[in-house]
Amino acid sequence: MANSSIIRKAKNKIIREFIKDPDIIAAINSSKIKPNESEKLINTHIFNYNQNPHTLDTVGTFITIQVHIPHDYYTDYKASAARVRPTIEIWIISHEQHMKVDNIPKITQNRNDYLSELIDNKINGKTGFGIGETVLLSNVEGAFQQDYLFRKMIFQCVDFNWSLCEEDE
Repeated sequence: MANSSIIRKAKNKIIREFIKDPDIIAAINSSKIKPNESEKLINTHIFNYNQNPHTLDTVGTFITIQVHIPHDYYTDYKASAARVRPTIEIWIISHEQHMKVDNIPKITQNRNDYLSELIDNKINGKTGFGIGETVLLSNVEGAFQQDYLFRKMIFQCVDFNWSLCEEDE
């Protein structure tokens, strides 16, 4: 992979993984989309950009995925290749009336905490986002406003800053 191409590839991979996971689908608990129609969660409950909760008019939960390539980079002279450290930022945002997980037996956590645990298990320590393993850097919670609560997770991976081989155009 090379620099900005990881943005598209990581977002697509994460979204594909989320819509194939029955636990994540159940935890989102859409009132409008059936579990066997999980692709309909894309751009309604799972966004590849930072959706603004102020524009929502329904009680529910949604997830946003962003990939950043911060200026923080280093050079590995042994490999003589510049590397970047992309971050994957995932926001889990729920209306306060949707925080209780009442649709899944034996889950005592709130919806955002439960989803963050599922997402952590799916991404943290895994490969496939650049080179090497992806690691969780932070997992914090907060409130956008009185009605919307969030949990923000940041993962970091390592990737080359340019392609090691010629890519087809």
